[in-house]
Amino acid sequence: MINVSKRLEVNPAGAIKLNRDQVWEGLEEKARNPIGYVLPIKKCTVVEEAEGGNPFIREVLLNGETLQELITLFPQERVEFVRISGKARGIIKNIIEEEADGTLFLRFTFTFSLEGVEVGSPEEQAFADGMETSYCEAVNTTLNRIRDKKNAA
Repeated sequence: MINVSKRLEVNPAGAIKLNRDQVWEGLEEKARNPIGYVLPIKKCTVVEEAEGGNPFIREVLLNGETLQELITLFPQERVEFVRISGKARGIIKNIIEEEADGTLFLRFTFTFSLEGVEVGSPEEQAFADGMETSYCEAVNTTLNRIRDKKNAA
């Protein structure tokens, strides 16, 4: 079982400031269409939606593998992605956190198991390391894309 949690400041020194609403809007958009937010995803289609649009199932092409994720939006708080097909099964969470002083953070967590891979094996560790790097990049790309949209508005 792979468990990772990372917390990144939304507004580090020198960055264009984002508020909670802007971060939420970006997370919601990324959930529906991650192209440009998560660079290894090359294709995304929403294949099923509940009435009102939440939750929904999307099918993505990620690193050459087609897989499905059940996405649930918890407005202004978090997005949960449950991987329901593919070699790696588990859950990813994108969580907006706010300190008492108003400082915003974006935490991402993932808990995964790999089909056919021994727990604690070098293969599992290599996968975990790759996911951690990829998701840190995705969080930074997401925040930068939100900033770019803010500048364009």
